[in-house]
Amino acid sequence: MTEKGKGKGNTKKRRMTAAEFEAVLPHLTGMTEDRIKGARAALVDNVKLVDIAKLYGWQKKQDVGGAVDTVWKIFQRVKETLRVAEESGFKYSDVSSDLPEGWKRVCLEAPEFLIDIFKAEIEKIKRSSDSKP
Repeated sequence: MTEKGKGKGNTKKRRMTAAEFEAVLPHLTGMTEDRIKGARAALVDNVKLVDIAKLYGWQKKQDVGGAVDTVWKIFQRVKETLRVAEESGFKYSDVSSDLPEGWKRVCLEAPEFLIDIFKAEIEKIKRSSDSKP
């Protein structure tokens, strides 16, 4: 999860944990399996770009760099979404067992005033369901 200056074999040292990469996978719908595997090799396994290019028969390490850039940008958006959600008071967990039956967890992008209205409505529903016998 770091981005430093010059790295050995990589132009920028970008790293992700395996769990972080797994969290980004659902957002990589437009990428081929080889590009995803190549990006994972660079970001998680720290394999040199030139070695990844050879492994997949790509012409140059820049082809790997493009896949890495795509995954990294999506990863940054996911992190920003989580940061904003946490600042707004939303809590995330690995399981949805903490939700009442019939509820789902979502992440919204909307004007702030609509988010406030939405949160107020949710609180009303929570209070009314808590007061039921």
